[in-house]
Amino acid sequence: MNMARCEQETIIGFNEEEKTAGIYTHNKVLRQKLEALARDRPEDCRLVKVSRSGRAVDYTIPKSWIKIAPPRIASEAQKASLARARKAANKPL
Repeated sequence: MNMARCEQETIIGFNEEEKTAGIYTHNKVLRQKLEALARDRPEDCRLVKVSRSGRAVDYTIPKSWIKIAPPRIASEAQKASLARARKAANKPL
């Protein structure tokens, strides 16, 4: 059964007592990242469940891995400086 994109959720849940968080997701990129983490760090990242369709997964990870990281805000001068640096870095030798 195909789900509408608005039904393909990612849910991150945790409480104040436990040191772990649960992640339930349909997102392909996030599923792949979690799968790689579970392979590389099985003591930290654990697959709990795969949906019957195989399109959603449920993982447990350390709560300390949950971060909110908004993009930085650069001024016009900073953007111009970065553009000049990129241009200089791309010059042929």
